[in-house]
Amino acid sequence: MSELISSGELRRRAAEFIAQRAQSNARAWPRIGKDIALVNEDGPAGSLLFSCHTDDSMSNPLGIVHGGVTASLVDTCMGVTCTAQCGGVPTPTVTMTVNYARPVPLNADILVRTRTIRIGSTSGQMSAEVFLAGKPEEVLAAATGVYAIKR
Repeated sequence: MSELISSGELRRRAAEFIAQRAQSNARAWPRIGKDIALVNEDGPAGSLLFSCHTDDSMSNPLGIVHGGVTASLVDTCMGVTCTAQCGGVPTPTVTMTVNYARPVPLNADILVRTRTIRIGSTSGQMSAEVFLAGKPEEVLAAATGVYAIKR
């Protein structure tokens, strides 16, 4: 099993990866470095904090953020975290589970906290929590995922 790198090194690697991806012409949401941003915060080893602003284009018929949008957001954030933890090697999603605790509101600033649970030789296990800026105690959605490490 690999050791978790320091939060500063993880953030540096993630910022480097995000800067590279922001140059791409990818149209899929979320666009890394455009729709989601890395927050400069010194958290626990193996964790990162991302920010995103929700808007009306993310709405479902109930007038809240669509669950698929939330799933894509946490998958992307966990994937960036795993990729950064593994030094930039590709880490495609193997499996992911999302639990929706509260509605994610439209036109709001939300944060996604990712955590590295374990990095092995062939896979990484991640978790994520979604919450409103300023309300980390009110989790809106929580996710876990396993990501393949292709060395």
